[in-house]
Amino acid sequence: MPVVAVGWEDQQDDPGCAYILAEGDRPPICGAPCREASSYCSEHHVLCHVAYGSAAEADRLREVEAIAKAIGGRRGRGGDGPSRRFIRRVERVARRLS
Repeated sequence: MPVVAVGWEDQQDDPGCAYILAEGDRPPICGAPCREASSYCSEHHVLCHVAYGSAAEADRLREVEAIAKAIGGRRGRGGDGPSRRFIRRVERVARRLS
């Protein structure tokens, strides 16, 4: 008899929609049945999915490109993390695109 590998996903109960609610006494995630090929229910899929070829996708790609350009090709210097100056520069770019 062949051995069938069981992935982690198969071993877990399906928790349902992964949309984070965390409001008041409600559970932290939606938990409704997921839409096919999505981690979200139909209602939350619409809020989280950026359709291929849409204006929203183009906006998101421009934002990512602008942030990447602001970061530049500099190598990290180690230490505690990015400088305050660097974070302010990235936030300014992100705000302009919002």
